[in-house]
Amino acid sequence: MRVCLACYGNRIATLLDTATSLHLYHEQPDGPMRDTPEQMFPGQGHGPEIHVLPSTVRDLGMLGFARTLVQLDVYWLLCGGLACPDRDILIYVGLRVEPWIGGRADEVAQAWFSGRVLSYKMPGLGRRNYAAGRGWRRTTKGVRKMQMKRIAVSSEGPLLGDMVDPRFGRAAGFVVVEQVGNASSYIDNGASQVMAQGAGIQAAQNLANAGVDVVISGFVGPKAFQALSAAGIQIIQNVEGVTVGQAVERFKRGELTVADAPNSQAHGGTGRGSGQGRGQGARR
Repeated sequence: MRVCLACYGNRIATLLDTATSLHLYHEQPDGPMRDTPEQMFPGQGHGPEIHVLPSTVRDLGMLGFARTLVQLDVYWLLCGGLACPDRDILIYVGLRVEPWIGGRADEVAQAWFSGRVLSYKMPGLGRRNYAAGRGWRRTTKGVRKMQMKRIAVSSEGPLLGDMVDPRFGRAAGFVVVEQVGNASSYIDNGASQVMAQGAGIQAAQNLANAGVDVVISGFVGPKAFQALSAAGIQIIQNVEGVTVGQAVERFKRGELTVADAPNSQAHGGTGRGSGQGRGQGARR
């Protein structure tokens, strides 16, 4: 029996759709918890068996992906964001699924086998309670109110005085500001800028890995919007012509509205959707 982590590189893919490899660990059903590599991977050395997919899960299709898991003798799937219909397909073929997990694959595996995987749940999403040897029980509330702490603003530079970059996926970088204390850091987005496709998804994954709760930008495409939402990150759009510091202050004063749909078409278009997220502070 196997536990499978759906990964992008050495981390859990923010969206299951974007996973490109499977990290497989052996587990005895109803066995005791294990907390050392030798116990976690009996007969398999000190690391997982890695199965590289021929394409992303999205390209394989959920039925094709489910068949792959069954062929690999997977019983538990740990993954990032997952749509309910896709989860139903996985459950239908006999898999047990634990979605909304984020973090480095080796750390998540260690936490799983030692009963601490709750600490790797994505921010703002429902939690589950683990009973040793008895599996997972659903909590009564699927989603809890998120306490916003870290704000990422797409920026033309690394300082609070730099201008907001209206492009999300191809912004120069992101200034990350702590809501309390105003301490800031910078995430360079240069690698995403040069990508032919998937820049928005990659930027979203970088922000999720940094523990960001809120994103402020100008235009966010549909794939990036989906990736951010799946990671539990709230999105504020249509913020232009102001500095990063001004955008953060407007957010703190409640002048910016969280969006419920992307305002930009795919491939860098500027078509606006219904969820523009334009608050008082975003009007010019």
